[in-house]
Amino acid sequence: MKKVFLILGIIAGSLLLLCCGGGVALYFFADSTTYAKPADACATVSAAQGLSSFGTVKDQKPKETKAFGRTYPGCVVTYEAAGTLTVMIDVPSTESDVRTHYDSVKKAADASVAAGATVADVSGIGTKAFAMYTTADKALLYELDLYDGNLYLSLNITAPAGTTLTPDKVRADFVTAAKSMMSSLEASSSGGDLDD
Repeated sequence: MKKVFLILGIIAGSLLLLCCGGGVALYFFADSTTYAKPADACATVSAAQGLSSFGTVKDQKPKETKAFGRTYPGCVVTYEAAGTLTVMIDVPSTESDVRTHYDSVKKAADASVAAGATVADVSGIGTKAFAMYTTADKALLYELDLYDGNLYLSLNITAPAGTTLTPDKVRADFVTAAKSMMSSLEASSSGGDLDD
């Protein structure tokens, strides 16, 4: 009897793979990256590659954000000439919380297009990522948001009028910095300090 169930199970599994192109199996067997909440968000930001091109740091301070029923850390860095960088790092206990956070912010960004913002998906980083920017009054406001596994990461710079920063330059630097922070926050599936 056990042999019959084994054979039926193999046949059902094979049909499922043929029917769904292996997508279901990949879903169940794919690794899911787990990230750990940073002990010090500003230390994580300071150590990230790609941000040194913004110049000399004038001031740096931690900033907590309360949203989505939880508090998550961040850091505000003021540069001598480039403006102010704000980084938020949300590491909740479930991936669905991260997707909800991302979807909410993306919806708000899409709504800002009518007011003159440019919004575009960014490939090659995280599960999903988008950038949003405006160049009103010759100032640059640029934001990169992404999620991956249980991590939501947002980088936002407000550069003053007359800035030499361009959207393409900031995007490249932000992608490099985000990848660097993701690498430093990555933890094994059994470790890491997750925010409940």
